[in-house]
Amino acid sequence: MQALAIILVVSCLGVLADASEAENNLTAKLYKDYNLKVRPAKETGDRVRVRVGMTLASLVSVTEKNEEVTTNVFMDLAWTDYRLSWNPAEHDNIQVLRIPSARVWRPDIYLINNNDGVFDVALHVHIQVYSDGMVTWTPPAIYRSTCGIKVTFFPFDWQNCSMVFRSYTYDASEIDLQHTLDKKGNEVREVTIDSSFSENGEWLIRHMPSRKNVGDNLYEDITFYLIIERKPLFYVFNIIIPCLLITIIAIFNFYLPPDAGEKMGLSINVLLTLTVFLLLLADKVPETSLGVPIIVNYLMFTMILVTFSVILSVVVLNLHHRSSSTHDMPLWVRKIFIHLLPRYLGLLRPKKETPLELGLHPKRETPGCVNRAADEYFIRKPNCNFLHPKQNRYQNENQTSDMRRFINGPSQYLTLPPDLKSAVDAITYIAEQLQAEQDDGALTEDWQYVAMVVDRLFLWIFVIFTTVGTLAIFMDASFNGTPLDPFLSP
Repeated sequence: MQALAIILVVSCLGVLADASEAENNLTAKLYKDYNLKVRPAKETGDRVRVRVGMTLASLVSVTEKNEEVTTNVFMDLAWTDYRLSWNPAEHDNIQVLRIPSARVWRPDIYLINNNDGVFDVALHVHIQVYSDGMVTWTPPAIYRSTCGIKVTFFPFDWQNCSMVFRSYTYDASEIDLQHTLDKKGNEVREVTIDSSFSENGEWLIRHMPSRKNVGDNLYEDITFYLIIERKPLFYVFNIIIPCLLITIIAIFNFYLPPDAGEKMGLSINVLLTLTVFLLLLADKVPETSLGVPIIVNYLMFTMILVTFSVILSVVVLNLHHRSSSTHDMPLWVRKIFIHLLPRYLGLLRPKKETPLELGLHPKRETPGCVNRAADEYFIRKPNCNFLHPKQNRYQNENQTSDMRRFINGPSQYLTLPPDLKSAVDAITYIAEQLQAEQDDGALTEDWQYVAMVVDRLFLWIFVIFTTVGTLAIFMDASFNGTPLDPFLSP
């Protein structure tokens, strides 16, 4: 058995030695008069057809700040070199040779729009040469290409990142760039996805077409287009929803009672929080003046609302702390904020409001109570108005019967003795002080009620503005869908 095993090993080594010898002889024959610096064209005017394809292994990243896209690809280059052809029957039926790429003429096709100055591939793998002169080369490469980022609809945007491959020295009169072929011989006019392709967590590839272009300088290029659409879920949960919740907190600032003492603190804290979110976005969005991202528009819209909430909170606090000693309430304020708006805002007070007509029309005195024939009857049954000089706090002073008119008044009133007059003066003073204290308290309550009505009015105004503004901003992004035909897109 050992002898048989030794015989098999020796036979295999002999076959390999024969095959290696045959390849060596074939390689020596092919390179006898071969010059890798000369273009493989039989005639001077002939063009060398070079087929260019690309297989995408992974979309590594898209850096908005630097406006570049990083891809991991396998290039697929094929051309015909008639000097590297042979008859397989004459060389032990060898169909293909694998030769180092540095020993074969290659079309100097590189990525034109690279962003890091690295034009070449990552690894110079061997070139496969077939017996009919067909040469194929599939080197791996990691390219960092430029990609103009349109930030208007960020983070609901899509981008068109193109990769342009062109020869640096050969124009259209010397080489003919064509799309690569599949196994059936059909042209492949798009980027091929590798079987081990790993999907990017932020971007979704929608289209991957390729197209041949001819420039004004007669240089041809094959351009591969990557139409990618952003997955906005990360930004929705980490930026948009928190901003929306912060806006709701700013709105409910108007529901917070002014006596709580936290209205201004809450508004300023919300404003500072939005500033932090804006600083976080500044590191993500490209520094460009060509467009403002939709999410930045939303943040600025929210910041403007919060700023106005701070200003209006100052107004509400000012109204809440007004009193009779500092401000008189105008009639239009009482009419609008006490009698008109509360019924629409659901803020009616438990007590019944005094009609405004009482303050507009004087109340006439009853003739029977003014003209008295008997002094004794008048003292026992005095004027019905003189113990209550003001029926309500809205009535003017000159529209009421004052007790002093009874004491010092005209001839139709009885003049009292001095002792009784001093007692009446004291009673009148006490009544006036009680009436003034009651009026001051009622006016302070009215100002606080006006502040509460204004607070509730601002609450509904901000709810409407926030809802309409949010829908208007983000509904605009819904029209920014990825085009069905990428070549018709702007």
